Amino acid sequence: MEVANIYDNGPLSLVARIKDNISVYTAKKWSHYQVAFAEPWPRSSPLRVDIVALAGVTVIAANGNLAKRLVPLLQVTDGEMLCVRFEPLDDVEGVVWEQSGTGKFNSRNNHARVDMATCLRDPYLASTTFFIMGYQRDMNLEVQNPNPVALYQARFQFQGYRYVLDEISPDLSSVVDQNGRPDNKKQEDIVRQLAAGDKATVSQYIGPTTWLPAEGR
Repeated sequence: MEVANIYDNGPLSLVARIKDNISVYTAKKWSHYQVAFAEPWPRSSPLRVDIVALAGVTVIAANGNLAKRLVPLLQVTDGEMLCVRFEPLDDVEGVVWEQSGTGKFNSRNNHARVDMATCLRDPYLASTTFFIMGYQRDMNLEVQNPNPVALYQARFQFQGYRYVLDEISPDLSSVVDQNGRPDNKKQEDIVRQLAAGDKATVSQYIGPTTWLPAEGR
């Protein structure tokens, strides 16, 4: 499998099964893992956050914003990955940053937002899908108030899947020079090609994999 169903217009499902390989774009390179465990992250009150309260203020001003900030309930540890969809429960717009300096859902001149009407056009919220990969690679959420009145809440609901991953370290012991000694230069080149996401190299040393964009680019 090379392309997961992460943006399909339907209920969120596993993008890879246990013991499948995945290749994840994170920290500006491709990293390769095997799925050791996966479980749902059901829509529920522990996965709901009010950004107004989180920011320590009482309101979000009319036509104002709350600057991007880390959402603690979405923090994970090394070896963990979240695949998440989200929905504003109040009349505000959410702007996703992954990590804090890189916009998600953006292009050269635009940065798309998620609002209360997104679910009307996209009932399963497929277009809100994003990933969080590993310790201190956190998602930040900025909130915009498009209304001419102040709002006292800016609640967001999250749901998705949680994965536990084992990093794949390919066996390069067979990469030797003409004298049978380890060919360090060629091995280093293979490691660089794997990080660059070269499909032929990944196929040879990782095997079948699912490609996932964990962060913005």
